Amino acid sequence: MTDVLGRRGNLPAETSTFMGRAEDLAEVGRLLREESLVTLTGVAGVGKTRLALKVAGERSDGAWLADLSAERNGALLAHTIGAAIGLKEQAARPQEDVLAEHLSGRRMLLILDTCEHLIGPCRALVGQILRAAPDVRVLATSREPLGLPGERVHTVRPLPVTEEDCDAVRLFRERARAVRPGFECSDAVVRLCGRLDGVPLALELAARRLRALTAGELLDRIDDRFSLLAGGGRTARHRTLRTAVGWSHELCTPEERLLWARLSVFGGTFGAEAAADVCSDEQLVNVPDLLARLVDKSVVIRHGQRFRMLDMMRDYGREWLHVLGEERLLARRHREHSLALRRGMRHPRRRDVGDPARRPESSRPHPGPGH
Repeated sequence: MTDVLGRRGNLPAETSTFMGRAEDLAEVGRLLREESLVTLTGVAGVGKTRLALKVAGERSDGAWLADLSAERNGALLAHTIGAAIGLKEQAARPQEDVLAEHLSGRRMLLILDTCEHLIGPCRALVGQILRAAPDVRVLATSREPLGLPGERVHTVRPLPVTEEDCDAVRLFRERARAVRPGFECSDAVVRLCGRLDGVPLALELAARRLRALTAGELLDRIDDRFSLLAGGGRTARHRTLRTAVGWSHELCTPEERLLWARLSVFGGTFGAEAAADVCSDEQLVNVPDLLARLVDKSVVIRHGQRFRMLDMMRDYGREWLHVLGEERLLARRHREHSLALRRGMRHPRRRDVGDPARRPESSRPHPGPGH
C-alpha cells in the first residue's frame, strides 16, 4: 500500500541500536505469516513498541504505524488510524466503514501501538478491518490481549540478566556510552541490571543517570527506583518509571488495584492458594479470578503454576499498601501463612471476616503515589 505521497509506510527511523530479541523477532515474524492479528503483550517498559517496529522494518509489503497512546476517545479511533495512513476524512460516512473499505484488497502490516486503554473499540474496529481486508496483517501492542477470535498473543519478556555479556547488560552499556564515552561494565552493573528486572525502559533511564552517578551509586539508591529513574522517556507516559507503571495501575479496576497492593507482601514466587489465603477478605472475595486478570494485564507474571511480580511492580504495589494503611495487616497474614505452611496445615489462615473494611478512597483511580 502506498499513500498520496507514494510512501509504503510511515515507520520512524531507528535512532539507537536494537539489542537481542532474536527469538522474539523470529517468533513474531512466524506468527504474522500464519495469522491476521498478533498482539504483543508485556509489562510496562519492556519494549513492545520497539520490537513491533523492528519486526515491521524487516517486511517488504509496507508497514504503517498508528500511535494510539494519546487518543482517549474510542469513537475517534478510526480517525486516528486513518490519519496515520494518510486516509482522507469522509463526513458523509462512518470513518470505520471508510477505513475498512480503503484497506480492502490491500496487502500491508498495520501496527496499532498502545491499545490497552481502548481495548473494546480496538477489538471492534480490528474485527471489522480483518473481515473486510483479509490480506492486511495487524500487529498490536498492548498490556492485555484484544480478545478477538484467531488472535495470537506473544508475551514480550524482560531481557535476561545472567552475566556481563547478556542482553540486558549490553543494552545498558550501549546506552551508558552515549553519556559516558568509553564506559565499561562491572559487577555492579550486572547487579544493577538484575535489580532493574532487565526492563529496557528502566535500563535506559538508569544509564542516563550516569552523567552524575556511578553504577555503584545507582545500585545503592535502587530501593528508591521511582525517584531515581525519572525523565526522558519516549512519550509523556514514559518520562519516568513511575508513570509507566502508574499507567498500568490506572487501567486496573479498584479490586485489581487492591490485590496488586496486597500481593506486594510476596517477595518471590507464590501460588494461587497462597494469594487467596493472604489477600482474601470481604473486599476481595474471588482472588483467583482477580489474579488471572492481573496476569492478563501484565501486572503479574505466570511461571508454570506459580506467579511473581517484577520488583518495580512490587515496589509500586507496596507504596499503595502503605497508602491504604494495610502494611501491618498483610505482613501479619503473610507471616501466619508461612508459619502454618511449615507446620503442615493445608488451609493456613481463616478468612479475616472481622478485618476492618478499608476506606472507600483506597480504591479510587490515581496515577500513583508521588504523582
